[in-house]
Amino acid sequence: MTLTVNVSFKEIQELTDKYILGTYNRYPVAFRYGVGETLFDTNNKSYIDFQCGISVTNLGHGEADIIEMLRTQSDRLFHTSNLYYSEEQAKLAETIVMNSFPSKVFFCNSGTEANEAAFKLMRKSATDRGIVSPVILALSSSFHGRSSAAMSMTGNNSIREGFGDLLPDVHFVKENDEDSLIAAFDQYGDRLAGIIMEPIIGEGGIIPLTQEFVAMARKLTTETNSLLIFDEIQTGMGRTGKMFCFEHFGFRPDAFTLAKALGSGFPIGALVVADDYAKVLSKGVHGSTFGGNHLACAIAFETFRVILSRDYLDHTVNVSHYAMERLKSMQKSNSIIKEIRGIGLHIGVELNQVSRPIAEACLRNGLVINATANNVLRVMPPINISQEKMEEGLTILENTLKEFK
Repeated sequence: MTLTVNVSFKEIQELTDKYILGTYNRYPVAFRYGVGETLFDTNNKSYIDFQCGISVTNLGHGEADIIEMLRTQSDRLFHTSNLYYSEEQAKLAETIVMNSFPSKVFFCNSGTEANEAAFKLMRKSATDRGIVSPVILALSSSFHGRSSAAMSMTGNNSIREGFGDLLPDVHFVKENDEDSLIAAFDQYGDRLAGIIMEPIIGEGGIIPLTQEFVAMARKLTTETNSLLIFDEIQTGMGRTGKMFCFEHFGFRPDAFTLAKALGSGFPIGALVVADDYAKVLSKGVHGSTFGGNHLACAIAFETFRVILSRDYLDHTVNVSHYAMERLKSMQKSNSIIKEIRGIGLHIGVELNQVSRPIAEACLRNGLVINATANNVLRVMPPINISQEKMEEGLTILENTLKEFK
């Protein structure tokens, strides 16, 4: 039995419908290969990638140094387990810590697993302090994953519906609403384990948290000895023009989670815990069979090296300035655009109508873009996208929006 790359899109679609659970609302295309910021489908049609696999392939497709590391490490070792020490894991953890704050790292395989570990960190920290029924706070429009604990911390009802009662004592506050935040801390202060938040709410519509709201969360968690945790799964690894989004606020959380772009498309996740809380998850308290395997860590280490050695963070800021100005110009000439918001190349275009049909039209016109939160388009190209390709992609978006005007 062999795997061929000459199967038509129709055959791929038929096999998918026949053998794969229908849990995804797929767009009508199958991509065969990618080069930089460009994807090619089964008919060799090219598309500019403004989605990056949902903020995963931040370095685009076919990055030579990532591929070389994959080949080199594949020749050496894939996996031995966490029963033994690992050079690749140790070097990656050091790199994460050196680019964040004094901390320890737990490795896993996905964003959901990283947030599951964050849930356990908050709960365990609270029970260690003698709290019998610890409370975790999260934000109303949040998305933190699809496991039981991650869903319990997800405010988006469409993710939670249909699964019965989730884990207890998780309560939600309205994002960027300081009164709602203060009221929650007043109500649960002596039971609080912590609060988890995306610094830019992703699935909920690309909503950046305000400096005032996050600063208030930092103040209140400090006063209650509870944890402030950032979900950086979409915003990390240079997406906002800094390695981690929390750097924009001028202070650090007690822990943050990573995944997606950490491995440039290879599955890996991480929970990064400040030294103050590093002993909460001790030996035997948590674990992962595949987490931190040699291959995933080697690729993630190389991802850091490429971003840091090529000034891609500054490049992201420069391209973001151009993109924001261009999008705001579109807004002035097209009333279908309601608002432009975001940081770096994590940009939301809120529309006055449903966004999915427009995303489908963009796809037909050669632009891969994501529709989310019913009426928002997400602009998330590779952080190393060229100015020319950025301009070309925005032109496709502008022309497509005119079709709906």
